[in-house]
Amino acid sequence: MDKAYFLNIIEYEDKNRISNIYDKIILANKANRGIYTEDFYPPNVWKKLEQLGGVLPVNVYSNGIFKEAERRILAFSPEEVWYYPLNLIRITNLSSFSTPNHRDYLGALMSLGLKREKFGDLIIKDHSCYLPVKEDLSKYIIENLKGIGNCPCNVEVVDVYTEAIPDFEFKDLFLNITSNRIDCIVSALTNLSRNKATELIEGGKVLIDYSVVKDKDKTLSNDSIVTIRGYGKFKYIGENGFTGSGRMKVNFKKFV
Repeated sequence: MDKAYFLNIIEYEDKNRISNIYDKIILANKANRGIYTEDFYPPNVWKKLEQLGGVLPVNVYSNGIFKEAERRILAFSPEEVWYYPLNLIRITNLSSFSTPNHRDYLGALMSLGLKREKFGDLIIKDHSCYLPVKEDLSKYIIENLKGIGNCPCNVEVVDVYTEAIPDFEFKDLFLNITSNRIDCIVSALTNLSRNKATELIEGGKVLIDYSVVKDKDKTLSNDSIVTIRGYGKFKYIGENGFTGSGRMKVNFKKFV
């Protein structure tokens, strides 16, 4: 498989990062050893690569520590991969007067100069935020992250072999819609009019599998992740029949 074809079949906006993945695949094949990506990638990248299977010269594996991790690092190897250079970081809020949210933790991490692709999913549980990072970044975060907004914090590496690993929590949503087009979906999820939903889409505030979508006619497939900036992140489970008036009954899970 040549690079031009590879870049074309992976649907991702930053083709330089996809080019880097291709180079790592070729290196893993030539060196006959495991090679890891430096960044975390969303499902539209790692799922597609895993689907390619035997077409590539090496095996493709992914890991994001959490059971249903959305963002994962990739490993390319001629043999099965058992080790990943990842740590699970726990950021514990030490304030009794304020409770940071997902955006607060994300902002604090990025204020350290870290790009979003340098760490995995964030899960908030029991006054703490958990996130996977590459091992070589752990020390930097521990030494430099002193607070989340105005809240002091403690940062440490979790022993994933002896401590329980948190998982995502979801809220089930059951909606009746006229179509699974993204404009109908956004309207139903946000309780906005179709026109307002279209404005969100055209404004680049709606993502499907972490890629901005501006085509309001785009339809969803099962397990697609819909992110609506300012409203949350949702997993599309699929159709569940029709109402008596012919509207589609669909199921979403909202990340909480």
